[in-house]
Amino acid sequence: MDNEQLTRRSSDELTSQRELTMLEMIHKTIVSGDVPAEKLPGVLSAFFDFQLRVQSVDAEKEYNRDFALAMMDMPKVAKKGVKDMGTKGCIAYETYEDLDSAIRPIETRYGFARSFSTRISEKGAGVILVLTLTHRAGHSTTSERYCPPDPGPGRNDTQALGSGESYGRRYLTKSKWNIVTVGVDDDGDSADPISDEQAMRIHDMLEHLALEPPKLAKLWAWIGPPATSPETVQRGQYEKLFGYLRGLIQPKGEKR
Repeated sequence: MDNEQLTRRSSDELTSQRELTMLEMIHKTIVSGDVPAEKLPGVLSAFFDFQLRVQSVDAEKEYNRDFALAMMDMPKVAKKGVKDMGTKGCIAYETYEDLDSAIRPIETRYGFARSFSTRISEKGAGVILVLTLTHRAGHSTTSERYCPPDPGPGRNDTQALGSGESYGRRYLTKSKWNIVTVGVDDDGDSADPISDEQAMRIHDMLEHLALEPPKLAKLWAWIGPPATSPETVQRGQYEKLFGYLRGLIQPKGEKR
């Protein structure tokens, strides 16, 4: 039995002990005769209200514990979908199907279930999409997002609303679990740090160039976050940085 199972078993046992103690208190209250008969319903109601509050607190604790564990197991999701933006070209995005396929097994393992509902919005023609994340202990949380219609070539009004809701489901789910999305060609590795050898190579190139602080700051700004030093460069940024520095050290036309 692993630590997670031991923790859950201890929590279940503690809950059972609390329920037993509550029943014992109710039994003693009834048989003692200390409470007048006309006041007994109010006293019993207070007992049950207190028990419900205790159960609610316990359920929230279990939710938070399993949510933190699930977060640590969440994968990066590749952008396999392509959306045609007309004259603006095409953009890659993660489909809801790929997102769901990647995270549903983890949600299930830790006792979570996702569900969506909608309600009419006062902002415009769209709807308010509500994500409810429910835990097996009974606690749940909700997140909301306004989803305007997403018109496109050949879409009628109903299809435009459906496309807007699909967009909302993706973003609510990503936001809830803090999902990182990456390009399909890098197999999810572009957000990982570069190797020590690669970082040392960048160090040597920067030392050779001896860039002044203002120019160095502009370099990191151009590369983009989170890169502020060779050690913080990500794999997806490495080729861009390495190629630029190599060009400064060895101008075009010079023999290698």
